[in-house]
Amino acid sequence: MLRNTKALEGARIRAIDGDIGHLEQFYFDDRNWQINYVVMNIGNWLHDRLVLVLPEAISSVEGDHEPIINVALTKEEVRRSLDAQTHRPVSLQQPHDYYLFLGLPHYLNLTDKSVSDLDSDAHLRSTRIVGRYHIMAVDGEIGHLEGFIIDDETWTIRYATAATRNWLPGKKILLATEWINWISWAEANAYVGFTRNRIGNSPEFHPERPLT
Repeated sequence: MLRNTKALEGARIRAIDGDIGHLEQFYFDDRNWQINYVVMNIGNWLHDRLVLVLPEAISSVEGDHEPIINVALTKEEVRRSLDAQTHRPVSLQQPHDYYLFLGLPHYLNLTDKSVSDLDSDAHLRSTRIVGRYHIMAVDGEIGHLEGFIIDDETWTIRYATAATRNWLPGKKILLATEWINWISWAEANAYVGFTRNRIGNSPEFHPERPLT
């Protein structure tokens, strides 16, 4: 089934023996758009604690508007999962993208850190951060990403949802991920190998309608 990441963010996590936290976001590989980790917040109202769970641990997703994520793990097994700091997307190591992660404007200059200085997670991306990047067509900017559509059977990202109001006022589209050639964390851009006109003619996205 196809699911909008915006609908899944904040979804309740239900372990075998009871509820434990909520879903924060997803980490994916930008080479194949495969979900590598589900980021779960199992902290409390005073202190967040983020852990990484493999998508294969999800046994089912219930509901559409207020979904519940069922995992084939006990609460203790979820608590013993990898700490989110052990595998960080490359973007979370950069000041301007960390501000995007927090939902704040970025005014800091980028550091001179080069790709060779990055760790083994150089292709790991955050759906929350990339979901705010600008879309760059071959003939210029056309809009910005707003989220992603995930196949919950294969746990791959099939589409990006995008707003093209920079080009076509008020229109939201589904942008096939195979159209996205590369993602630049340094520029906060997603580069697409088509013209703005071609991208603007992508299937229109209606968030209130069921996905097929």
